[in-house]
Amino acid sequence: MDDKHNDIDTLLNGIFKSESLRERFERRLHNLKMSQTGAEKLMKIARRTLNGILDGTQKRADLKNLKKVATFLNMSVDKLIELHSAMAEKNFEYQSTPTNNKRFIKSNFDLAALRKAGFIENISDFKSIEEKIVSFFGFGSIFEYKKRAFDTAFSAGALALRTMNNADPETTSHNCLITDFWLTSAKSLATRIDNPYQYNRQKLIDFFPQIRWYSRNEEFGFVNVIKELYRLGVTVVFLPRFSNLHIRGATFAVDNKPCIALTDYRGFYPTLWHCLIHELYHTLFDWIEILNDAYSFHVSDATEEVLTLNEKEIEADEFAQKYLFSEEKMEDIKLFIYDRRYIEEIARDNNVHPSIIHSYYAHANAKTDRMAWVRARRFMPEITKSVFPVANSWNTDKTLDEIAKKLKLEIYN
Repeated sequence: MDDKHNDIDTLLNGIFKSESLRERFERRLHNLKMSQTGAEKLMKIARRTLNGILDGTQKRADLKNLKKVATFLNMSVDKLIELHSAMAEKNFEYQSTPTNNKRFIKSNFDLAALRKAGFIENISDFKSIEEKIVSFFGFGSIFEYKKRAFDTAFSAGALALRTMNNADPETTSHNCLITDFWLTSAKSLATRIDNPYQYNRQKLIDFFPQIRWYSRNEEFGFVNVIKELYRLGVTVVFLPRFSNLHIRGATFAVDNKPCIALTDYRGFYPTLWHCLIHELYHTLFDWIEILNDAYSFHVSDATEEVLTLNEKEIEADEFAQKYLFSEEKMEDIKLFIYDRRYIEEIARDNNVHPSIIHSYYAHANAKTDRMAWVRARRFMPEITKSVFPVANSWNTDKTLDEIAKKLKLEIYN
């Protein structure tokens, strides 16, 4: 009986494999005796959005809507995305001509942000822009660049959440483009580093109590902890921020192993360590979800998806603070926050850098203590000294291949 069922499944899969999404949708409507309008109401999805998914005419599809359509069609999200992507690629296939190349570049890159960061010299020399992008990523053609979806637990600051809710589509679009560029660069770099060690969750758990101790070494602590994590199968890469990019970090998979991308969000040394622990939380507790959901990264509006994501980010933030210097500890020492020697002693006893304590205090008490952030910044080390060995400016002639080779030689070995 099992063999018979397997044969039937194989036969049906062969039949359905050749079906387009539109054909499968029409067959589903017929079987349910339902109109397209009825299906739209059931899925709570707009006709234009649905048609864009079914016909591959929507270049950027929200995961929430893809999941709705996949459920209605009784198919996996992965399969739906595979079919949708193939149609979209065919519909938006470009021939390499100056006009098409220019149109592609303008549609896929935030040129103003790239120029401000020094990645390109101007926004009108499209030949030079194309050559720089192709060289940087190692592409054979500019059209190899895709706005990629990442299997990522996305760590966004409050500014990013406001951007998601922003009603201005132009602002949202530019943030999406520069976010895509940053994440594509991060994943491409991690892929080239090609960590040979297997990820060992238990060894990461065993190592975890030591991590905050590294924060006390302003010059070498960050690099040294990256080296230790690398040998545990966790690759941490650092990419500088863009002025309009409000990302603290991201966690994603490369070759079934966790990778973390961090940036100098606001340029604060304590934030660097908080975000590292935040992303390691995702690595420890959200890894299966990250690994299995290869299309979880997307930018959306104020929907349930964002609220759910925000809850996860809150959990990761709470974990990071509890690990580095908990609210309970803060309550015990906040009356002595003005006593520099006392705070330094408490920091030493808790194996953390004192700027972390000042930063957490300022974050919690800025409304009642107007000098909180002034004092916190006074005790913050210069972050560039900490990240210098692993940082590369966007204003560089080096390719990702060259950057990866240098990092593998000096850091990841």
